[in-house]
Amino acid sequence: MANKERLGTIGIFLTALIWGYSFVAVKVVGKEIEPFYLVGFRNLTGGIFISIVFFKKIKNITKKDIILCIPLGTALFLGFFLQTMSSKFITASKVAFFTGSYVIFIPFIAWIVYKKRPNISAFIAAVITIAGLYLLISFEGFYNINAGDSLALLCAFVFALHIVLIDKILEYVNGIIMAALQLIIAGLISLSIGIITSTPLNIASVSSEALYSLLYLSIGATGIAYLLQTVSQKYVNPNKAGIILSLESFLGALGGVIFMNDPITVNFILGGICMISAIFICEIGSSIKSV
Repeated sequence: MANKERLGTIGIFLTALIWGYSFVAVKVVGKEIEPFYLVGFRNLTGGIFISIVFFKKIKNITKKDIILCIPLGTALFLGFFLQTMSSKFITASKVAFFTGSYVIFIPFIAWIVYKKRPNISAFIAAVITIAGLYLLISFEGFYNINAGDSLALLCAFVFALHIVLIDKILEYVNGIIMAALQLIIAGLISLSIGIITSTPLNIASVSSEALYSLLYLSIGATGIAYLLQTVSQKYVNPNKAGIILSLESFLGALGGVIFMNDPITVNFILGGICMISAIFICEIGSSIKSV
């Protein structure tokens, strides 16, 4: 069992690593492919990949499963779309830090849904997050917030809402079926809107770098990562898994610095430390409460 837990821990860390680099990939693809097409192909391909791997389970999908997964797919679409749009205005590093703040929103959304007051650690983490966002946004402060900052923060809120919805719907839908359905629904919503509102996608004009990055996002960051997370979390304590997955924002920021030459400033370092600290405080606080 110890070996399985060790392998599960490695699997969770690999998931965080894969998701971390996805911020760089989104930045690369977003320069050449419209957000609706990017989000659509990414999710639909990832959902089809999971469906093929778990075909024996997927073939048992019911109408009830589809209906219950529509809110999940819609939230996932909105989260990825907002993340993709924000990457057009701000660096991959900032998108990673902002997106990682979803962990702080979860206790407060759950408070509304379940009428259960969050642990004191959630309030401490929220205050530290605000300080981190203040430093990351600009030298001048909150009055200088741009569109990318706002979109990235809204993205974090939507992803937090998505996680709370997952917790609720998992009571009624098999986890693997839910993972595949929400991705397929998100992909279909995005592609449908793209076809109606965007100019037709000309694949021939897209660079090989963007296509490889899109393939990484579709199969790696969506299909394989969700698959890794699903399999690995069977053997890892949920709180431990949450702490490891929260490294996604740090790894994403590191990827932005290494691969995209994102600038490193004092504000960036201090803001990043605040964000990572807040995520860990929130996760560790939940762990202590559940013991």
